[in-house]
Amino acid sequence: MQGWPSYDRAPPLSLPLPFLLASPCWLFIAGLCLMLVGPGPLDRFDPASLAAAHLLALGVLGNAMFGAALQILAVVAGVSFSRPRLLLHALFWPLQLGCGLLAAAFLNGFLPALLLPAAALLGWALLVFAGFGLHGIARSPARDATTRGMASALAALLAAAGLGIALAGTLGAAWPLPWKTLLDWHALWALGGWLLGLIMAVAATVVPMFQITPAYPARWMRHAAMIWPASLLASGLGWQLTASWLAWLPAWMAALAFAAMTWRLQRRSRRPGDCGRRFWQMAMAALALGLLAAWLVAADMLAAGWAALSGWLLLFGLGAGAVLGMFYKILPFLLWLDLQRKAPPGARPPATLALLPESAQRRCLFVFSACLAMGCALALGELPGTAAGVGTCALAALVAWDAGRAVWRHRACARNWRETQAAGVMP
Repeated sequence: MQGWPSYDRAPPLSLPLPFLLASPCWLFIAGLCLMLVGPGPLDRFDPASLAAAHLLALGVLGNAMFGAALQILAVVAGVSFSRPRLLLHALFWPLQLGCGLLAAAFLNGFLPALLLPAAALLGWALLVFAGFGLHGIARSPARDATTRGMASALAALLAAAGLGIALAGTLGAAWPLPWKTLLDWHALWALGGWLLGLIMAVAATVVPMFQITPAYPARWMRHAAMIWPASLLASGLGWQLTASWLAWLPAWMAALAFAAMTWRLQRRSRRPGDCGRRFWQMAMAALALGLLAAWLVAADMLAAGWAALSGWLLLFGLGAGAVLGMFYKILPFLLWLDLQRKAPPGARPPATLALLPESAQRRCLFVFSACLAMGCALALGELPGTAAGVGTCALAALVAWDAGRAVWRHRACARNWRETQAAGVMP
């Protein structure tokens, strides 16, 4: 069963909003890093590629996922925020500073003076966030599919953060650890367990609610929170022991099943003209194509350079596609919900589409599609990094403009209410 969100428990807007607004800023910086990528097929160990990938994972997706997860932890899982301002400062600034230092460390040859402080700051932000979420879920009576899935994703985040800290210690402080093994497991739990795991969990609520689709199959809702991490663990162990592409079958089958179910639900949406479902459909297509490319590389049917294409499809195609699809729904909804709380008697807040119109999302979908295609061409060496970087910066500027306009409309409405009350026109 899937519980219905209770918005009376939602945290103040000041908690999730800074994370959501920081996301397009880091997307712009990631675009600048892509401009530094050299010619030829994308090398996953190139400093500019590493910096751009981690800016996408931590700055863009991390901020957006933190903001969305904090809201969903409250309204779905019933997690309470007794000191939201303290939690904001404990998470927000370490995440931003750590993200910037990590990118600078990669661009300067894994400089320990930058890498180790970055690991400390990011480790703090990620571990505190995951620990807070898991503690809140453990104390909550909610046991719906989204809550269980979020607990699984947060546990994966703990693993990915711990492995990332170990990697930083190995590269920056010469810890005697097998860095290649750490890297494989870090990528597995970060991309699969945290990113895709959280998308799976959140989809159980936001896809039926925002896209007006039927619910996911009951059997999947009951068991996905166990099936997905178990399949990841089995595949990871199988790969370490056998180095055979067959080891990835459990994880690939589970991920493709989710993609197929989500695609089928989107086709049955009662809002077929809604632009948000196009984002989700593109994200699921990127997931399937990214898994296909990874399988062909693992089976030695494609050159190892195609692994960069798989990474771009999973990180940007799946991650940014799903996040942008939710961003243009969640941001205006949070602003509307805040105005609903502040509305004087007899006043009604503007609709969510008045805060962020559908036309803005359509423009974003067009630019996102172009960026996804340019990134694929860049990964295969068919396009210079400058072109893909400029496209990514344009996407970031568009998202930041749309978000800024929505926040401006929100504040203008609240200011108008205050002035009207002060003039005695409204009670």
